[in-house]
Amino acid sequence: MAIPFRYRWSKYTLWRDLPLAGFVVGMLTAFSVHSLPRAHWLTPTAVETAVCDAAPFFGRLLASGDCGPIAVPATSVSAISAITPSMLTRSFVGLDDVQTMGDRPRYPVTVQPPFFQASTPTPSPSLRHIVDEAVALIAAQDLPTEAVSISLVDLTDQCCDYAAYQDQQPRYPASIVKLFWLVALYGFYDADILQPEVDVYRDDELLMAHYSNNGASSRIVDALTQTTSGEALSSTELPTWVAARTRLNDYFLRANYPDLNIAHKTLPIPDLEMETRTGRDLQFANGASVAASGALSRNYLTTAAVARLLYEIETGQAISPAASDRIKQHLYHNPDPAVWQWEEDNAIAGFFGEYLPPDTLLYTKLGFTFDDGRQEAAIIASPDQTVRFALVVFANDAVFSAHETILPAIARHIYDQMYRRAATHRTLPERSAAPSTQPSQQD
Repeated sequence: MAIPFRYRWSKYTLWRDLPLAGFVVGMLTAFSVHSLPRAHWLTPTAVETAVCDAAPFFGRLLASGDCGPIAVPATSVSAISAITPSMLTRSFVGLDDVQTMGDRPRYPVTVQPPFFQASTPTPSPSLRHIVDEAVALIAAQDLPTEAVSISLVDLTDQCCDYAAYQDQQPRYPASIVKLFWLVALYGFYDADILQPEVDVYRDDELLMAHYSNNGASSRIVDALTQTTSGEALSSTELPTWVAARTRLNDYFLRANYPDLNIAHKTLPIPDLEMETRTGRDLQFANGASVAASGALSRNYLTTAAVARLLYEIETGQAISPAASDRIKQHLYHNPDPAVWQWEEDNAIAGFFGEYLPPDTLLYTKLGFTFDDGRQEAAIIASPDQTVRFALVVFANDAVFSAHETILPAIARHIYDQMYRRAATHRTLPERSAAPSTQPSQQD
């Protein structure tokens, strides 16, 4: 069989064409290298950071459940000293233009949600009353209310009536941080920075969001930040790594999100044989603690920030309507006992879904550690959508880790009260209320 012409090689290629091509490529390469700007961007004065000027004082208050600083190994002192306070508080160069740069995207929604406190007439019970009852339910079981934050948003046509308890208190979010990573991932897809099934497998999205797999989460953080976990870095390498990792924070802070830190991976990561922080991840935590008095040594969020993100997902604003819908599908869990009781690692037992009616629509992300209690963030709706709300509860104390009924009890109580509220709303005239610029602090 004859070889097609386009696949044949000329007999002159080896002695004439290849040397000529090599000469041309060599000249072009030499010219390009000569024209490159000097690598001044590697100096500490140009290290990018994750915290914008709008939040220079974030991290002043850590959650009461957070662990203390980790002891710094002597071998890491020189590298840790490279992380200076200015690295953690200086804004990006050219901050106003960052959103237009391909490698530094910003979450697209910069306007605070229209959360407001209800005016009269209002459906009964009010959201304020419902949240107060939830706090009383916690206190009645001799559980520490000072370790709890709650945010509640009515997502029906009453949107967006809002009530909260200690919603501006930064607390350790455990795996709820993965919700922010998932949204950022879709933002990177939308900006053509990452490609699905090329940079991140679709299976990893599901493993992180639905099953809370730390290995998949680690790979997604690596893709978002172009960093990897590994052995300790030198004092010259570490600042660049820290700057890249903390861009996760800036992605949301520049969109006027309240104070947060989402730059640390969740542990353990069996895929990397990481039971605790090691290497550069440990340097990052220890260095942040030294440089910023513990401000960045652990992840933290407020329930107000999480409630805002849930609202934007529910209303199709989280990157795009299609992305928001896909995110919700990743978060869906069936609260029907006939389904979840057969799942060994379910997201229902001990959390919101356990006491809810079995036909409830539940889109949830939860967190749990033995030291830091239980956290959950969910969009909850009745099948006919007459009841639809976002609920975020952070219960950050080890006593909540052992208490398996408090979150289910809170969720069912609020669901029942929201059902009553929906029924009374039908008898009230349409109300108007001036939206505030941000959720109000209610203690």
